[in-house]
Amino acid sequence: MAAYNNEDIVRYVDEDMLPGEREQFEAALQEDAALSAAVAQYRALRSTLSARLQPDEQVKLLKTKLEELRPKHFGKEPAKVVSMKKYFIAAGAAAAVLAGVLLFRYSHDTDYMGSYGNIEMQVSAERGNNADSLLQSAALYFNEKAYTKVIPLLDAYLKTDSSSQTALYYRGVAATHTNAVAAGLVDLEKVYDGESVFKYDAAFYIALYYAQQQKHKEAFTWLEKIPADASVAAKAAALEKELK
Repeated sequence: MAAYNNEDIVRYVDEDMLPGEREQFEAALQEDAALSAAVAQYRALRSTLSARLQPDEQVKLLKTKLEELRPKHFGKEPAKVVSMKKYFIAAGAAAAVLAGVLLFRYSHDTDYMGSYGNIEMQVSAERGNNADSLLQSAALYFNEKAYTKVIPLLDAYLKTDSSSQTALYYRGVAATHTNAVAAGLVDLEKVYDGESVFKYDAAFYIALYYAQQQKHKEAFTWLEKIPADASVAAKAAALEKELK
């Protein structure tokens, strides 16, 4: 699956893609939750700007800001003829960048965790015993992002089944969202060292943590461990592209 960046998302929403390219992008949307969420958020931003921005005395200032941003973020490109409506939307987007609230940011504080780290804990508990209840309760808290409540439940579960890669993986992920980051990374590395279905998910989450910490070298090291046929390969490729 192809990896897409912020520019691709803007082109898709603005209907600037060729038919074949658009078809491939829409196929990727069905598989990549992070990409789908980014598209939805940009649509919302675009819609708001389109509805609220009107030609006024601020346009000249915004145009100036756009020209200032172009060499820094987009390089030198031939001028394109665009509609006034698109210009006002682009101008508003530039203002949002300057205000620090635009979804697609180029600054050092990019929220990689927010873009790629939202996952749900899915468990299959059929026996109905106490251990399964622990796992189900942990899943409920995990999906509510109440990570500090997840860890003690998975601690208890792992005492009954220390080999559970499911519990180890989700405990590791939860810990990276708390003050127990070091322990979480240890859990995730153990999962990667195993052969469960979470092996490469664990590698990706470790890479994601390092990316969030602006430790790009460590992030690339873990991204390189993810093969092209892994379930998280598309997200890994997208993250790698953003980090370069």
